[in-house]
Amino acid sequence: MPKKIVIFIFSLCWLTVMLQAAFTKEDIKVFQLDNGLKIILCEDHKIPNISYYTFFKVGSRCERPGLTGVSHFIEHMMFNGTQKYGPGEFDRLMEFNGGANNAYTGDDFTAYTDWFPSTALEKIVELEADRMQSLLFDPEVLESERGVVASERRMSIENNNEAILYENVRATAIMAHPYHWDVIGWMSDILGWRPDDIKQYYKTYYAPNNAVLVVVGDFETSKLLELIKKYYAHIPAQVPPPPVITVEPPQLGRKEAIIRKEAQTPSFMVAYHGPDCTSPDFFALSILQKPLLEGESSRLYRRLVREEQLALSVSGSIEEKIDPFLFFIEVKPRPGVDLARIEKIIDEELTKIIQDGLTETEYEKALNIVRSSFYSSLQTNSGKANMLGAMEMLYGNYDRLFTLIDSYLTVKREDIPSIARKYFNDLNKTAGYLIPEGGQK
Repeated sequence: MPKKIVIFIFSLCWLTVMLQAAFTKEDIKVFQLDNGLKIILCEDHKIPNISYYTFFKVGSRCERPGLTGVSHFIEHMMFNGTQKYGPGEFDRLMEFNGGANNAYTGDDFTAYTDWFPSTALEKIVELEADRMQSLLFDPEVLESERGVVASERRMSIENNNEAILYENVRATAIMAHPYHWDVIGWMSDILGWRPDDIKQYYKTYYAPNNAVLVVVGDFETSKLLELIKKYYAHIPAQVPPPPVITVEPPQLGRKEAIIRKEAQTPSFMVAYHGPDCTSPDFFALSILQKPLLEGESSRLYRRLVREEQLALSVSGSIEEKIDPFLFFIEVKPRPGVDLARIEKIIDEELTKIIQDGLTETEYEKALNIVRSSFYSSLQTNSGKANMLGAMEMLYGNYDRLFTLIDSYLTVKREDIPSIARKYFNDLNKTAGYLIPEGGQK
């Protein structure tokens, strides 16, 4: 049997197993408390563990100049005590009960993630309900955490050449929309936040009517629902936050972001304005990204790293966002390489896609990667909880999860060139250069 056929059959069988292991819409139970808290529950009794995820509809998209980074800061403060449990108590009780936790802040939402044995369920419900309503803003703790976040920004952005280039390209490409700034915020804002503004931001966005609770694992729905009512039902709803209505104006020509700083090697990045995650074009560009940028067989890796030996690495992404965002291509050049030459080659490869599209092999491989990644993300309780919550945040309803893969499969190979032409053009482009001090562009 030919090798290609064997691989294809294996891929189909593997995907079939994945599909069987995945869950269905019928496995989900949805409730809502009178205070607006939405609850998404999915029983799974394979192991005696529970994933308990709390999503708040707040991220850097909700911020304004002068208050950038505050969403991420409040995420930090959520582990620094409440009126009932002092600093460090949340983590101590979580560990005592055999659990672990984490959190992340994005542009569009913030998520708090707990994993623990089913025996600890009531204690975790109590802890999460408590910090939704009574976060402690002790002045000393607040200032200490402000220093922690400022230090995080220095390490992750200002002392990271790729990160500071990304931040500047993003801020150059996006002028009006809150996606203009990164999640961590500007240093001047971090140092200037007023405590009263932070408290009001928490009160506005950390409300049951602005939250979604997703629980997957070893529990009985009726019993868990009673616990949730016991600890959450009395938390008052708040006036809904103001909607984000800013629309980024069309870019009218090529932009550049040039950074000169101490560095061993230069960096290059290019960004094109893209669609929001509900657009059919988003799924087409996600498929296109795979043969263009993903892996050592991708077009740009093969051209820039292997053939012409101009770069050490190539990467890129298009992210799911509520509002239109950017399609990024990032290149780590070799020392002394002409960055204009790298940009020219990227333009050449994009032009080939605009003219000829993807090969059938590239297209089918991209779809296989998408399917594999999607079903892999649903193999654990945590993966299911995270995906259900993300769908609520980005698309407005968890059940988008069960049609999401269809949106990729409806993309036709023959449509790729016209969609590429729509986005990959100089009027829509921002090029970023990080040049070592004393070097040439």
